[in-house]
Amino acid sequence: MMVTIKQMAEIIGVSPTTVSNVIHGNTKEVSAVTVEKVRQVLQKYHYIPNMTARNLASNTTHIIGIILCFAKGSSAEALKDPFNGELVGTIASTLKERQLYSMLHITNDENEAIELALSWNVDGLIICNMHEDSWSRIEKATHKPIVFIDTYFDGKRKNYANIGLQDRKGGYEMTSYLIAHGHRQIAYVSDNLVDVDLERFLGYKAALEEHHIPYQENWYIPCSHSDPALAPAELLSRRQEFTAAFFASDYYAMLAINYLQDHGVRIPEDLSVGGFDDNILAKNSRPALTTIHQSPTEKGQKAVSLLIDIMQGHPPKQQNIHLPVRLVERGSVQTVHNA
Repeated sequence: MMVTIKQMAEIIGVSPTTVSNVIHGNTKEVSAVTVEKVRQVLQKYHYIPNMTARNLASNTTHIIGIILCFAKGSSAEALKDPFNGELVGTIASTLKERQLYSMLHITNDENEAIELALSWNVDGLIICNMHEDSWSRIEKATHKPIVFIDTYFDGKRKNYANIGLQDRKGGYEMTSYLIAHGHRQIAYVSDNLVDVDLERFLGYKAALEEHHIPYQENWYIPCSHSDPALAPAELLSRRQEFTAAFFASDYYAMLAINYLQDHGVRIPEDLSVGGFDDNILAKNSRPALTTIHQSPTEKGQKAVSLLIDIMQGHPPKQQNIHLPVRLVERGSVQTVHNA
């Protein structure tokens, strides 16, 4: 049977209130010697505070809900992407450092994500990759503090904020880099053309336009978590049409590199490849991937910090925060002549 606060107080020779104050971190009126004695007894008897009672008393749960939305496929496939894994891991570990707990759900059904956001008994939410129509429905139904990641919205919302990137700039810089290396026929490969992928696509198109390269509608090639060979197979069948491909995600870029090389396409001699994310595997692919760098660690830490500020009654000074990006040059792009 677990020792009670009253029993510990008798062992130490202090009041139950003193023991309770130490357990709950209220140690301003408690001497350092007494605090240490209480902690030693807590450790000796493996005392675990009753979280339910604490939460009822404070009207908080100390739990933050994390909802990761993705386009298609299973939740296991979503976490195969190193970017998602690092982002979720950073959020969870940062919450733990702030003495908060996390509850994670991964879904490709945004209606399910909305239901969870409304029904979970949490102090706040961090929601990744949600589309505009979905977050607007959440806004109308709940007043919980929410920080979005990679979600695009306009207007001023007191309890909401979004941590994003200079996505359009990244798309522009990668495409400009490919053009500077002589490429004129450049495919753009992504899950879809909404939100983050759309912003990167608009940067891609802006670079083409700036260099007077007419965009062709069939230069956009869709890809899919549930069918990893979809985009690489199309690039293989149309290999004479492109000298370069810009992928909106390193995950898809590296899948394509492996697939194409297995089918006799040399990278970058036959096709140059650019990515976006600079995930932990990009520098270890063969060839190492030229890509746009972003930091999921910074994204996750910023999201937690901002959410805690909102929970403490401090509205965000900015609703949309765009973290910087930069191009990382490696070995997957080759200069072409007379392309």
